[in-house]
Amino acid sequence: MSVAIIIVVISFLLDALISNHIGYTLTDPSIFKTIFTIVSLVSIYPYFNNDKKYLYILIITGILFDIIYTGTFLFVTLIFVIIYLVNKFLDFFLPFNLLNINVLSIVSIYIYHILSFMILNLVKYNSYNINLLFYIIVHSIIGTIMYTTVIYFILRYIYNRLNIKQIK
Repeated sequence: MSVAIIIVVISFLLDALISNHIGYTLTDPSIFKTIFTIVSLVSIYPYFNNDKKYLYILIITGILFDIIYTGTFLFVTLIFVIIYLVNKFLDFFLPFNLLNINVLSIVSIYIYHILSFMILNLVKYNSYNINLLFYIIVHSIIGTIMYTTVIYFILRYIYNRLNIKQIK
């Protein structure tokens, strides 16, 4: 479990580091930008046999993400839980391999952006329009695939090396 936590912590820190050092704004996102924390949470899920432990990591990460990055309380945590439920459902139908983990990561990033957009518009925050939402989603594909692939191979190597099939 410590490997999974280390991956999530590194991804959490990458969110801050990359957003500060890659020049992009909301209206001009970089094609290499993704939400590293979501990708790591999606990537570690198949290694958990116990959903309770995974949910602890997910909820704690969501609360920290809310406090540190968004300044909201339980907004992102709720979205993380919804992403977990969708991935749990899809995981039942999709075998664990590189293609499917990339699909799950992209779907999760889409869910995050779409739900954020919908909730922000429901509360009349109106920070951006639908065209910008699609622009952000399209520009996050390459970064998501690249980071998911790297995490997939790192986790597979470490867990094979340690001869661990799943975290109980």
